[in-house]
Amino acid sequence: MEQYLSRRESGFRSWGDENFVMRRVYTSMNMFNSYHANLRPDEAGRHTGAIFNLEFNADGNVLVAATERKCVLVFDAITQKEIVKVPDAHTDSVNCIKFFDDRLFATGSDDFTVALWDLRNMREKLRVLHGHSNWVKNIEYSSKDKLLVSSGFDGSIFTWDIASHTEQGLISQRVFHASGLMRCRISPTGDKLVLCTSGGYIMIIHHLDLTTLHKDLSGFRPGIYRLMQLGDQYIPQAAKYDHVFSRRQKKNRVELVTDFPEHNDAEMIMALQIHPHCRCMLTRNVSCDEQSEWTCIHDINEETPTADAEIEEEVVVPKLKRRHPSSTSGRAATTSETAPATAPEGSVSQDGLPTRPTRRFTRGGLQVFRYNPTAGRGVSAAYARHLHERPESFIPDIWAAEVTVQERATRQIRAREANNQAAAAVAASQRQTTASLPSSEDTDPERSSTSSGGSIGVTNNGTTVRVDIGPRRLVPFMATMAPELKSNDHSILVNAKKLLYYASETNTKPGFIKEPGFSADGRIICSPYGNGVRLLGYSADCCDYPSYKTFEEVKQSPRQLVELAHITEHQDVVLCAKFSPREPLLVTGCNSGEVTWYRPNL
Repeated sequence: MEQYLSRRESGFRSWGDENFVMRRVYTSMNMFNSYHANLRPDEAGRHTGAIFNLEFNADGNVLVAATERKCVLVFDAITQKEIVKVPDAHTDSVNCIKFFDDRLFATGSDDFTVALWDLRNMREKLRVLHGHSNWVKNIEYSSKDKLLVSSGFDGSIFTWDIASHTEQGLISQRVFHASGLMRCRISPTGDKLVLCTSGGYIMIIHHLDLTTLHKDLSGFRPGIYRLMQLGDQYIPQAAKYDHVFSRRQKKNRVELVTDFPEHNDAEMIMALQIHPHCRCMLTRNVSCDEQSEWTCIHDINEETPTADAEIEEEVVVPKLKRRHPSSTSGRAATTSETAPATAPEGSVSQDGLPTRPTRRFTRGGLQVFRYNPTAGRGVSAAYARHLHERPESFIPDIWAAEVTVQERATRQIRAREANNQAAAAVAASQRQTTASLPSSEDTDPERSSTSSGGSIGVTNNGTTVRVDIGPRRLVPFMATMAPELKSNDHSILVNAKKLLYYASETNTKPGFIKEPGFSADGRIICSPYGNGVRLLGYSADCCDYPSYKTFEEVKQSPRQLVELAHITEHQDVVLCAKFSPREPLLVTGCNSGEVTWYRPNL
């Protein structure tokens, strides 16, 4: 330590020394104070309940806690003493806190409102903002646009102009809606908005402009677009918004993130944080089996396009638009072929049906698959399972207004079973009538396109389905459900790989959201773990965020986060953890209402 300080005084800087010192600092973190909120009931005998959220102001000298039972607690971060306790800050649980300067902050609650407060006068609220129709779970502030941003379980994101005091309240606008929205965060630089959802995907909006967000993404439903990707089935209502992914979208460009660790079938992404230097994003999710939770680090920055990809995007677009007459004029179908077919002709899908090639493309750094829905492909297993397990997350008018989502899921599952049985029946029939069938040359699927066909009746659970057959191939039952899909090939975007690091967590207290966070320098992730907290790093030597060379290696093969310390001081499960923005000071809050303070013990 003395050698490190001496070199710094002399103007020399060694990354190795700094890593060594910071590792010593973070691995020596110990509890030095605690506050038991539920041991100090108010005059009416009411307790605060669980600590749901913690937030420092920019100077790091004030900490505010949001609690389960309507209460807001304000602490002096230097003395760790309670300054103010507001017992009825809201009429329901307080979920989140956000400072937008050193003294003004906002709170969001299960009472569907956002409240504005001034630390100089906590006896009453400055304003109460109404607009959400469900629990408010997240509040952000855009210093670039001078707008407060709130989101809730109603799926809506609102912006509030806090400088516009009118008789009706603040000027507000609902700028976006996403089904299953859990959290939204604005990057420290204000140029990105990140959303996480209960649908197992993350959405990044690059080049953020909140003033035009509503116009630029009007009508775009990320859930339906993700459904199209999951099922590998072309959905016109989703595909017409391909342009929001294009690099030609100069403002509010969309990117979906869907890659997770191998054994992490992410479903509910509950928590979200952004690196203090906007290098990556931190999420915590629950797997579909609800048996495990995972902490994941994803790259938040745009993929760097190659020079060839940029040229292809400029040159190939007009040709592709002419080849895809069913595409809307606003859709930027900018694709160019860069790889051979991924499925050879004559191959058989998992449903036992012949397939046509599915070809891979690139679009400005993104991978694209051109998909022909009439090429004999059945419903994928992942798609059928997703429809079966989460029918409530889909919108009935994807294909036709009168067909409900559950009916569609049932039809698709039955169709696959019917196609499998039809294939078996046809195979048996062909074995019996081998002598009367044409030669293999006459039945070549590429040489004969006018061969006669017929149909066969297949009985499945008492329901008879007519399945078209012929010398060329079986016609999928899916094609009869959506005749509009019989048009030319269509391209489906494949999301870029963004996963960098991950760690498996315990699933203590299912149903509670655990809020992880970054240290002020971005080296450490503080992650609630059972009745304590783990301090995780990118490497064992507590290095800073990886350099470019290491970053590319990690992106090719994501790595596990390294546990540097595991601190267990609570008697109940920890729900939130927060580092001070000014010093290595850590605070945690638990389900029993205890707030605990940690600092290095060197």
